[in-house]
Amino acid sequence: MKFNKLITLAASLTIALTGALFVSQQDASAAASKVTSTKNSISKLYTEKGDLITNRALAPGTNWLVDRVFYHDGETYYRVATNEFLKSSSTTKIYDKSNPNPKYIPNIRRINDYFIKYVNALHAANGTPQIAFSEDMFEYANLRAYQQVGDTLDHSTGTRNVGENLHLPGFDYYLAMGVSDKDTAWQIFQAWYDEYNNITSKNQVGHFGHRAELIYTGSPAALGMSDNAVAFNSEWTNDYSGYMSVYNYIGTNPNTKFISKDSVK
Repeated sequence: MKFNKLITLAASLTIALTGALFVSQQDASAAASKVTSTKNSISKLYTEKGDLITNRALAPGTNWLVDRVFYHDGETYYRVATNEFLKSSSTTKIYDKSNPNPKYIPNIRRINDYFIKYVNALHAANGTPQIAFSEDMFEYANLRAYQQVGDTLDHSTGTRNVGENLHLPGFDYYLAMGVSDKDTAWQIFQAWYDEYNNITSKNQVGHFGHRAELIYTGSPAALGMSDNAVAFNSEWTNDYSGYMSVYNYIGTNPNTKFISKDSVK
């Protein structure tokens, strides 16, 4: 696989190939595991805040290593260099280096759509209020996912007083699995409900904390995902006693109602 060069241009000029100076790609991380291909036109670059970078761009029809997928104001960005992001709308695809023709390319917005539907179906089954997605919570959930390092999940790094479920793994695993956005949402949802990988042991307070968060999710809520982690964040529930009845349960299985994968279309 050939990885191409950045085009550096004078800030006062309209982006064009004429007079461009070529420099090698500066990988954001040696662990970059994805590749993206630009369309047949020069592709603009942006900062992490979504601001246009006026003196650099990517050449048309070129391939770039990607080590981070970033979401801002409804746009998906791929990091191709330190604090330099490419809009997904300027690319033809994103894929894993080891598998250039995957069956599945995760779309976090569609995963969110399915996940919120599953949460609302669970709420309907258990008599708790319906919830809604918000862009602000989506931004925060993605930030929380990227704050998780390696195989360690850490609630203490959160900056908002909101509900939170954390999960390993993230994009790398689900891209390699070759499933669908609905399947990805379901697998994450089921893992939290079943508590099969909770670090709090059975028969201890908090073992069913993830399930409590799913059933008593406040609104708004959103799911974020990084290469290695998933975060689900929401406003706190108004039914604190109901939430704590599940959270504090120390038996084998609380008296809660689950749903089927087919309950969501």
